[in-house]
Amino acid sequence: MKTISMKILAVLVTALTLLTTSCKKDDDIAPDKTKILTSGSWQLTAMTVDPAIDWFGTPVTNVYSQLPACVKDDLAIFKANGTVNYDEGASKCNPNDPQTTTGTWTFNTDQTVLSITQDGETESWNVSDLGGSSFKANYQVVQEGITYTFSVVFSKK
Repeated sequence: MKTISMKILAVLVTALTLLTTSCKKDDDIAPDKTKILTSGSWQLTAMTVDPAIDWFGTPVTNVYSQLPACVKDDLAIFKANGTVNYDEGASKCNPNDPQTTTGTWTFNTDQTVLSITQDGETESWNVSDLGGSSFKANYQVVQEGITYTFSVVFSKK
């Protein structure tokens, strides 16, 4: 009887060990960035550039501080169907501009590059962080032979 009990105990210990080591913790599973991106509206809260860019005769690295309030209240709304709506927010820089414009977006397979197309032009953003309340990325623009790296931060609204 003791031998049967020991065998049962050994089987139970082995089964328990296999179950606990084969299950993934929720923390180990990468978040679905598409779900996060499409779960709300995003507002630009920071923008810097490296190297400094000529802003009306002054070299500037903090681009966000130079933006007018009518740009800072704009929203980007990414939809699950691959469209992105840009809403002018409460204040419009030009009253004749439409309240909303539309583009498209896609992620690469590992969700590290977000490509956004609007008016026939595509920018590819390297996503460094996309959490529940913030979205950080950078992208490059080449002007007059100089490569500028823009870093942006969006906050969920």
